[in-house]
Amino acid sequence: MTTIKLTINEKTGSGKHLLALIKEIAKLDNEIVVENFYEPNRETLKAIKDVDSGHVTMVSSVDELFNSI
Repeated sequence: MTTIKLTINEKTGSGKHLLALIKEIAKLDNEIVVENFYEPNRETLKAIKDVDSGHVTMVSSVDELFNSI
């Protein structure tokens, strides 16, 4: 079995059609598996790292949040 990673722009007509075709074929054949992968951008990865390392600001209200920035 071969694994292929495709990047398809779902905002284009061609991308929508290709993705729909692949999903339809996968419905007919149990050996074809379509998995969606979410790959966060750099900013999101940095935010996740900051949270994991404890670099966060805790506030108890919206007013406190706005006063802190």
